[in-house]
Amino acid sequence: MSVRETVLQSLSAVGAQRDAQYYAELFAQQDAETFAMLVLDPRCLNNPLLEAMTSALRILSNLQLSPILVIGAMEDNPTSVKFQAQRLSRDLDRSGVKSAKLNTASYGLIAEVRRKARKGIVPILEMTERRGQMNLSKLVSELKPNKIIFLQPSGGLNHNGIRRETLTIADLPDFMETENFSAGQVRFLDCVLDLDKTAESGRSYIIASPLNLLSELFTVRGSGTLIRRGAEILRGESFDAYSKPGLSKAMDEAFGKRLNPAFFDTPLLKGFIESDYRGGALFKTLATDSGELTYLSKFFVTREARGEGIARDIWDAACADIPAFVWRSRLENPFNFWYMKQCDGMQLSENDGGAWRVFWKGLDAALVPDAIAAVTSAPDDFS
Repeated sequence: MSVRETVLQSLSAVGAQRDAQYYAELFAQQDAETFAMLVLDPRCLNNPLLEAMTSALRILSNLQLSPILVIGAMEDNPTSVKFQAQRLSRDLDRSGVKSAKLNTASYGLIAEVRRKARKGIVPILEMTERRGQMNLSKLVSELKPNKIIFLQPSGGLNHNGIRRETLTIADLPDFMETENFSAGQVRFLDCVLDLDKTAESGRSYIIASPLNLLSELFTVRGSGTLIRRGAEILRGESFDAYSKPGLSKAMDEAFGKRLNPAFFDTPLLKGFIESDYRGGALFKTLATDSGELTYLSKFFVTREARGEGIARDIWDAACADIPAFVWRSRLENPFNFWYMKQCDGMQLSENDGGAWRVFWKGLDAALVPDAIAAVTSAPDDFS
């Protein structure tokens, strides 16, 4: 077994091995310097957090992935920043991870960061407030990382003692007024708002602990707090409102099988599609002995977009317009745990095509038996 295969197998400890394989392949297709930027709270450079981070970086190195490490963005002591960078570089070298310290005032910094990352060398960027130095906003603008992870001992943000899994940029100002945050967390949130002024729509920001770095990168359910822009949802009342090839391609990728072209022969009742076709909800009508019901025929998020909170945006938009509907899911669907939290009820059912979980929301109890029968017997839309 190769080193890469061994590492991927070991990642099953933080999530499904299939997810780890997918994300490792996705990251490998990107420019090395865009993989991820890790902005370090200085407290993360003390054990045991330092040991955890070093171990995670060694695994990433074995997968030929080189995140960019930034030291000093959350601190104002240049001497301390240089000491921290030196210590981290030394510890990484001892663990077999090649690294290179670069000061953000260096001439040709961006080109050098790209060269190091593409050679599998982890760039450690010192921000020491020197004249001519790039600030974090400028670094992000030039390097365009897909994920910016702020590593802090506290990990994700809490609301009333419960971890907040996701936040949108629009939610941030109100959220910051409801909780008492540490000075480091306030700096992080202010930094996110500043960075997002010139950000691409797909970028996400995460606050997490070094203990959970791998789960943030290789699973759809991390242990920190994800902050992102809310998805733009395109509403439509017929398939003519959308690109059918775009929908087919997205659903093929999301479900891992080919959509039957006849799917588009049955009229659409209402659709809620993310503007880049990375997810959506498609509703049709379903005939029952009690009359017609609203049927959530397809709910999907493409694999590359999972973990970004798009599912919640689509779901909330759909539920705001359609308060009562039914849907079904295969027993082995890993999304079932999420559906269980959203539904009012669920029933196991079977037909010649296999076993299903039938869910309903906002449905009158008297309609449930007919709804279960109708949904169970609905045709399979995939070849």
